[in-house]
Amino acid sequence: MRDTASGLSIFIVLAGGTTHLLGWFMLAASAIPVGDAVIVLRSNGPKAVAYGIHGATAVVMPTISALLLIA
Repeated sequence: MRDTASGLSIFIVLAGGTTHLLGWFMLAASAIPVGDAVIVLRSNGPKAVAYGIHGATAVVMPTISALLLIA
């Protein structure tokens, strides 16, 4: 449910604001996959999930945010 709400929030910010605002929102939201990766690792979950899914997302989101902020 959190993922759905986060996704909808991005569309709301995009519809009502600028790419700069969306960049700041995504930069702040990039803490979510980092926290998810920590949760998976601390609960002895699969490392492939922690690094492959959450880790990759934690790298991609700030990259996209930076591109939106300099646009």
